[in-house]
Amino acid sequence: MTRTRILAASGAFLFAAVAGAGAQGAKPALYTAEQAQAGATIYAQACATCHGGALEGGSAPALKGADYNGRAAAQGATPQSLHDVVVNTMPQTDPGGLKPEEYNAVVSYLLQQNGFPAGTAALAPGAPGMKETRVAP
Repeated sequence: MTRTRILAASGAFLFAAVAGAGAQGAKPALYTAEQAQAGATIYAQACATCHGGALEGGSAPALKGADYNGRAAAQGATPQSLHDVVVNTMPQTDPGGLKPEEYNAVVSYLLQQNGFPAGTAALAPGAPGMKETRVAP
């Protein structure tokens, strides 16, 4: 093989490896756009007082941004673990006080705000991708 062909082959291999790594790192679609939209409304009513209107934090931690990503990465947070924490501890004044579909909607909104794309299947605890995917980049 000539040097030119070796370099071309090496470049193609490197490009394929980088492209493949990017595809593997893509966040899966775990909720519908309608769920996230409903979640935004519920979040504004039940969560924003403590977590901030833009999820920036307040009397409770931020739910997006650098601080949130750092905490989520340190904890190895997944969409499933996020869902479990929200269901079992929120709202702080009435843990477990929302309906299951309302919790699913709020978590959908949080995922949307953290860069997860909407899809065609509604968010459901235990669904594929919920336990394997990391929330933080």
